[in-house]
Amino acid sequence: MGTGGLVVGERVAAAALTPLKYGGTGSRSEREEQPEFLPDRCESGTPNAVGLAGLAAAVRWVLARGVGAIRDHERGLTAELLAGLSAIPGVVVYGPRDAGRQTATVSLNIAGLAPSEVGLRLDEERGVLCRVGLHCSPAAHRTLGTFPGGTVRFGLGTFNTSAEVAGALEAVGRLAAGVR
Repeated sequence: MGTGGLVVGERVAAAALTPLKYGGTGSRSEREEQPEFLPDRCESGTPNAVGLAGLAAAVRWVLARGVGAIRDHERGLTAELLAGLSAIPGVVVYGPRDAGRQTATVSLNIAGLAPSEVGLRLDEERGVLCRVGLHCSPAAHRTLGTFPGGTVRFGLGTFNTSAEVAGALEAVGRLAAGVR
């Protein structure tokens, strides 16, 4: 089950909204048809209460810390990762290579190693997790010239630390050094 929401403006008529799915609702369980009122008109089945509670907690957490503070933290980690990767011979970094102009996601390859091998070795030998492959974007990889193998992708977030970035850099450095 997923979670999500829909904001409906005052000028939108509830009757104009067509549900994606039809089925029972908690408010009118005795009826086969969707209720006419919002939000029940577009909510079929059992709501993902646990997921919605998690989403609410996450929103409260983000609001308490501030989006700007979270972005600053991620930007700092991204800058550390980009600077470190750029200093490792044999590592190719894709994208703007500017922490201020990108998200906290960095794609790379190590010359002489398939992304799948890099990901496996980072995990098994160093406990460093990443994602490898085409990242659901084969056209982007054709443009980059990384098709069909793709890239190794690190995704940084608010719970990552500078120590973890340093560990990832050390692990990538060891792999790249072993290839030469």
